[in-house]
Amino acid sequence: MSDRHDTLVEVENLQVHFHLQEGIVRAVEDVSFAVKLGQTLGVIGESGSGKSVSAQAIMGILPMPPAQLKNGRITMYLPN
Repeated sequence: MSDRHDTLVEVENLQVHFHLQEGIVRAVEDVSFAVKLGQTLGVIGESGSGKSVSAQAIMGILPMPPAQLKNGRITMYLPN
């Protein structure tokens, strides 16, 4: 997706589902982005659109269960 030399965080095809008694909630579907050194990323969207769930998945703090990382890759690089 991006050049590793200037990338801090890279997310590819992130999918997060919640398995509830009522059924499966697909909270995040195929989210991809990269944040490079010196960049600021803003995430906007409607309430319930998956912003917080995406951030929690990247930080590794989603409650599992009921959350499940279905697919995707999250890579964090240390700057030289």
